[in-house]
Amino acid sequence: MQKTKYILDLGSSYVSIYGTGLLLRQPNVAVVRRGNGIELISCGNDALAMREIPEHCSVVRPVEEGAVVHVEVMSLILKEFFSAVIPFNPFRAVEMYVLIPSGLSIAERENVEAAVSKTGYKDVTLVESVLGLLPLFEGNQAVAIFGGGNTEIGVVDRDGIVSACSVNIAGNTVTDKIIEQIYETYNLTISWSAAEKLKTAIGSLYDNDTSVTEVVGQDLLDGRMKSVEISASSIRAPILFCYRKIAEIIESVLTTIPYSRLAEVTDNGLYIAGGGAELRGLQDFLTRYLKLKVRMDDDPETVVIRSAARLIEDGRLFRR
Repeated sequence: MQKTKYILDLGSSYVSIYGTGLLLRQPNVAVVRRGNGIELISCGNDALAMREIPEHCSVVRPVEEGAVVHVEVMSLILKEFFSAVIPFNPFRAVEMYVLIPSGLSIAERENVEAAVSKTGYKDVTLVESVLGLLPLFEGNQAVAIFGGGNTEIGVVDRDGIVSACSVNIAGNTVTDKIIEQIYETYNLTISWSAAEKLKTAIGSLYDNDTSVTEVVGQDLLDGRMKSVEISASSIRAPILFCYRKIAEIIESVLTTIPYSRLAEVTDNGLYIAGGGAELRGLQDFLTRYLKLKVRMDDDPETVVIRSAARLIEDGRLFRR
């Protein structure tokens, strides 16, 4: 029987499905109604586009810090997405490879498998995200994947993972810190989506970045909605706080690898990936902090899943 392979990335922010090319990438969020069971009302972009949440419904983000915390909701989302991009064929066996953080516990790994298996696809293999980058390198390489719920840090070589850890300081942490900063500086309460837009529009680690944009929020003094002009410098502190913490952990991970590998890792520098790697000034900041060259793909947001597809197709995953 013909076998078809798909790679899934169940991130805290996005769900990605990769077959022959990237088939789907949508926000990992759902609107559900709870009764005798859980009914999926909307998910992905459609859920975010809803102006009002129907009565007796709630918004659920099924993945937190890289772990599936709502198995049933995650499964319903996957069923909906699978039906859109994976044609049904009773004569074709389907293998699902799921990218996961290196720090997941046994119970958390079982939740990932259960969420996928409940869709009807039982052949599920878990692949650590750091391992997915293996085809990009020939020797010892330090890597950092900046996601929404967590940051993956590790060192890989030709055969696999030398050292790896998962850190719960990531894109969502930065967004939370921006909300706090706006609250303290401007007496303004802004939404999560507004803070995300701020981060994307003017978030920067460059000291001399003069970008500005407007944000709408609720004034704490009179309760009215108002628009305030925000500069890149006004939200740099919370962004710097988060990325400095990550840089410190990267530095710590590098001290744990065998001395015999250290010279090669230092020569090869640091490879960064994930949506958070696109923050303006990050490469320069990490280069100065770690005293290593830092490089990334032209599309860092999808490079892990694209590279993992190569790992699986050429059979390297099974020769380790």
